[in-house]
Amino acid sequence: MRSFEIFVDTESRRGRPAVGLEPESTPAPKKRTAAPSSPPREVLDIFIQGTNVTATVDERHATCVLRDLGAALATLLSTPRGKAIVRFYDDAWELAVERFGKTALLSVYRAGAEPKVLVHERPVVFDEVRQGVVEALSRALASPDSPASRRGELEAVERLLLDTKDRGAHEEVPLPRTENVIVEIDKDAPISLAAEFFLRQAEKDAPKSSRDGEARVERADLHALLFRGRMRAEIRGRAVELGEAPPFLVAERLVELAKNALGSWERGQDFHVRSNAGGMLLGLRLSGAASGEESVALVLGSAKVERGHDRALYTFPSLGLSDVAEAALAFGRSLVRALLRRDRSQAENLRLSAFRQKLKETEEILREARKTDSFVNPSPESYRAYAQGAQAPKPGATPPSRLRYAPKWRALVPGIDLRGTFLCGDRLIVGSALEMACLDRQTGRMLWKTPTSRATSVVTPTGVARVAPDGEVSVHDFGTGEVTLRTWVAPRTAGPQAGCVVSAPGLPRLLVVTEGERHLVALDLLSGEPRWRYAWGKTAGALRLKRSGKLLYVATGDTSLTALDVATGAVVWRMRDRLRFRTSPTIDTHDLYALSGAVHGAGQLSIVDPFSGEVRSRRALPGVVTVEGSPLVTNESVILTLRERDGLRLLGLDRTTAEVRFDTKSTVAPVGTSWLPVDDLLVGNTPDGHLLAVSGETGAVRYRHALGVTHESDTPRRLEPVLRSGALFVPHVDVHVFRPQDGAKLGVVGPCDAIPDLMRIDERCDVYVAEESGHVAAFGAGPRLSLVR
Repeated sequence: MRSFEIFVDTESRRGRPAVGLEPESTPAPKKRTAAPSSPPREVLDIFIQGTNVTATVDERHATCVLRDLGAALATLLSTPRGKAIVRFYDDAWELAVERFGKTALLSVYRAGAEPKVLVHERPVVFDEVRQGVVEALSRALASPDSPASRRGELEAVERLLLDTKDRGAHEEVPLPRTENVIVEIDKDAPISLAAEFFLRQAEKDAPKSSRDGEARVERADLHALLFRGRMRAEIRGRAVELGEAPPFLVAERLVELAKNALGSWERGQDFHVRSNAGGMLLGLRLSGAASGEESVALVLGSAKVERGHDRALYTFPSLGLSDVAEAALAFGRSLVRALLRRDRSQAENLRLSAFRQKLKETEEILREARKTDSFVNPSPESYRAYAQGAQAPKPGATPPSRLRYAPKWRALVPGIDLRGTFLCGDRLIVGSALEMACLDRQTGRMLWKTPTSRATSVVTPTGVARVAPDGEVSVHDFGTGEVTLRTWVAPRTAGPQAGCVVSAPGLPRLLVVTEGERHLVALDLLSGEPRWRYAWGKTAGALRLKRSGKLLYVATGDTSLTALDVATGAVVWRMRDRLRFRTSPTIDTHDLYALSGAVHGAGQLSIVDPFSGEVRSRRALPGVVTVEGSPLVTNESVILTLRERDGLRLLGLDRTTAEVRFDTKSTVAPVGTSWLPVDDLLVGNTPDGHLLAVSGETGAVRYRHALGVTHESDTPRRLEPVLRSGALFVPHVDVHVFRPQDGAKLGVVGPCDAIPDLMRIDERCDVYVAEESGHVAAFGAGPRLSLVR
């Protein structure tokens, strides 16, 4: 019996030779009788020392695998020592052939996220492997079912195997020497894993890894990491033997479980996963995450059940999640050090590089979860006094009884950039793909235009600032469009630009923008020089900024909310929570409302002193929820919009104590509704053409108006209602005007002819709308009658 045989046929799986039988003694299987229209189904059988190792592998491109295996063997014929990996096509299976003179070591395994090893380094005679492949090629060429498109390739590989001289047939090449490696138990850690295994010693004549500056190719080689060893664990003083398994696969899977469990813990969700890592069963259960009283159970043991013996499984309850994660990281780091110390070429193994990156990411998440750097501002008086002076009460505007509109002018701007279009005093700045133009808001006459490239625009007191993708910051003068200031910052590639403008009495004129991946920089709008630069940790989501008075509130998507002094960049206070801050905080008078978590998981609302950072009250949201947007503050309540399957429901909490005031239970508006708090009401403009107002005290719908049925493509891109001079402007196909308190309709701006994807209102209630297609229109409010006493 040969040590290696390979068969490619069109037989059915049911007719395959049984596992463990010699192919010589097995009768030829019967052909499947397929319909004339269906192509024959290829089947691949590889016998190693009489065992069909691919009996469970479903491979429909068997001739392609045979072709690749033949080409790999032809390459190995030119050297007495070498390695080749043949990858299958229908699944992530791989066949590794490693030659040592007359001997070949064969391995069959599945790569990917869940590896499975069928055969590892089984020794066979190399010449028998070559002969078996040549015979399989001959049978495939002789078969009438062989694909005609591949016959030329199969013939070329067969000739190559027959004609190539075997240069290592008569050389005695010893198998590689191995070294015993032991990863010891850490007696000081509450949870520790250990392993004892044999690693190959690096040969002196083996190719070294590429030096700096030289071209190199990194490849994924899971085969080099499939070494087996004895596994042990010691948890809270209890030592257990876990049997044999590939230590790398165990470490890889355990780190993945720890990383996912930490992510679930941050979201306030329970976690329960079991998986097989090379014959070892790993399980991790996290419960009580939503309540903050989490408990972790770890399951370790053999995944195989031996005949006559029970499966050895060990469950360790009431563990700490950080201890489990630290044990997984420590074991993974020890394995990586042992591998690289003995074979530096593994630094170019993509599978090992991916594992090292996962170790860094998990370590960063664990470090973030362990941070306790919250602190309050002991001297908030100066910030509070400035905010009180800046928030002087303004006289309330009396809404008009009726508004009539007439068209003023129209314009067409090809390639309009709605995010770069602003109403600035008596001018309308319109951005586009190739230029920026300034229009007189009364007549629509073009005052100037200047060529520009793609950039993020923002209005400053000195002009329109544009931040280009390459980091160039330029400020264009309102009057002429000329560049009055130009400077540079490090470009940002990992997300959109974020920033704010500082221009209040008693404060320097600054433009605060993101720089690079982890920095905020404040640029002086007079000199262009940076005033300060703030660095944060790794961003876990979109950067959110909110400025109020002398403070800039920064949420980077992690578990912290930080307040910075806008003049100096100093950290004034920091609040840290278990859940992540993913939205901008809402600031109203003397309270800051910050929402953490609440992305299909646990959520929590914190009421904070905006000047000292002292937490006044907290409220955990009931159940698993998803909150849309930032908290909405009315006179009596802070309202959260919770996404349900069929729309949005509202949850109202007391502004001071965070006690629940109302819960609508059922949905009141569809997803995508834009909300605006107006005194004691919450007004919403829905994408299906309705305007509704909800009471901030009870959650009852005060009024609802149908704006008209419209096609989905005609829905404005931005639905935010605008409150100006006591009137509420609502974008729809046209712009509708209402009195917010009772919902009385004051007028309609239109027909617009342009969908109000962007809407701007000036102090005289004149309306300016712009559509994505480039159409811009202006409408003037007619004369209004007023009672003279």
